[in-house]
Amino acid sequence: MIGLELTPSQLQRGNPAPLAEYFSRSGGQAVAIGAAPGGGLSVWTEIAPHVAACLRLDNTVSGTRLSWRETLIATLRNIYPAGDLTLTGSWVQMQSSGSGLAGSYTGNRAVSTTSAQAQASVLVGRDAPYDLWVHYTGRVAGAYCRVAIDGTQTLVNEIDDPAGLGFKAFSTHSAIDLHRRRSVKVASGLTGQHTVTLQHGGAAHPGGSTLMIEAVAISGSLSDPRILPPVWQAGHTYTIGDEVQYGGVYYAARATGISGAHPPAHTAGVGSDGALDWRADTRSTYPRFVCIDYPSEREYAIRCAVDGVTTEIGGQTHGNEALQNRSVMLDGAPFLARTTGNGLRVGAHVTITETTIWQTSSGPLADCTLIRQITPGTVAHDVTVTATGPVASVDWLYIGMVPMVRWDGKSGTTVFDTVAVGDAPAVILADFAGQTPPNIMHPAARSVGMSASLDDIVLRYGLSAGALPITDNLVNRIDTFLRPNLEATTEGGSLDWKAKAYVTGGAPGGLTFGAGDVLGFFSRHVFGTI
Repeated sequence: MIGLELTPSQLQRGNPAPLAEYFSRSGGQAVAIGAAPGGGLSVWTEIAPHVAACLRLDNTVSGTRLSWRETLIATLRNIYPAGDLTLTGSWVQMQSSGSGLAGSYTGNRAVSTTSAQAQASVLVGRDAPYDLWVHYTGRVAGAYCRVAIDGTQTLVNEIDDPAGLGFKAFSTHSAIDLHRRRSVKVASGLTGQHTVTLQHGGAAHPGGSTLMIEAVAISGSLSDPRILPPVWQAGHTYTIGDEVQYGGVYYAARATGISGAHPPAHTAGVGSDGALDWRADTRSTYPRFVCIDYPSEREYAIRCAVDGVTTEIGGQTHGNEALQNRSVMLDGAPFLARTTGNGLRVGAHVTITETTIWQTSSGPLADCTLIRQITPGTVAHDVTVTATGPVASVDWLYIGMVPMVRWDGKSGTTVFDTVAVGDAPAVILADFAGQTPPNIMHPAARSVGMSASLDDIVLRYGLSAGALPITDNLVNRIDTFLRPNLEATTEGGSLDWKAKAYVTGGAPGGLTFGAGDVLGFFSRHVFGTI
């Protein structure tokens, strides 16, 4: 496998100044691959310690290539949901009727109490050092939660005594009742195994005497077992609200009982495994994802004309690609879906090679090979196209694309504020709210840089693209342009505010290609944290 990383899209012969700060690594150590709905794939790449990007590769049209259509950013934590807690005293089990995407309880369950004698405990641990969080639901009548580790508060070093209680605790009061999926870090720098005990700490002021706990969590990585819900198992006892996954779909149990012989296969609504009913969702309730883009192509797209008839080509969005062969490799071995644990296979390098035929309504146009390589923090594409058909005149060829979503309509989170291209002043996306501006052109530029604040993560994202160094390559001109608001939407709209950057490939005087001609280009997406 030596040399897999020595492709133009990986090396680029150095980082693309003056945006080099967007293309350095931030300490991610692994990649992972798992199933996604509809026969697609989810590919994970650690971009920094305990932080990963999850690429959703769609396969909704099985006869064409996989398309990178969504990117989710997640803080990786090992989750011990409510069902794993040992409860003493008086507790009430709570189940959510909403989906994980709508912000339901972690693991779709929570436990609630107003009893001063109530306790919940769980054994946590991992080989590497870790921090510790408690996930809870904020209540108008939220109480104090007292935290102990191994029976004392010596290791509880991230919270203090909030109101002269005589012990360390945190308040679960919220001005909004049932404010779900709250979390607070209660300890840092732990190693080995520890027993965490949560106890009712008395009525909070403001607040009251209700304590609602969702989960306990510790720092995680892609190789840890609890960063995602477990894969569904046949003949297993599940409790109402338990969350599982199968085939890239996440399911919450609708009743308590023993699962059937066949896994759930529905992708929406409620369905059965032959014994238990399950509510389906395309995302789990943990980890907490933030979507940083929207469904669209990443790899390439082209519009060309043959004898005056125009065709758009490119993956799931544009189509007109006939898949000939696909290879999915993890560290040099064919990928096989995992049917136990967290559903992920972990390694250092994912390589996906696809060969397609570009075609028009009149017949084949060119043979295309796309090599997609994912390493920690980097997603790279090399594309080689050999023309086999009639002469085609190119209207546009996008060789690198990245959505720049300012407003994430799924979580109400402001994502990217500014976009940098070359030496030009940064584009402030908020300046274009509610309008559809013309393209902002950057001739001869081949790199784009963006940064965003997501919870406690400051994310940076770099895209660069260019021509492959292959003989007789017709692509020899690279430009970049921005569309800061594709649909004239606003931050308050129900949809994401869609914006996009394009790196284009071409040739002086225009690009045409016919039988025997070669097009070669690459793109490189780099994620990191600041």
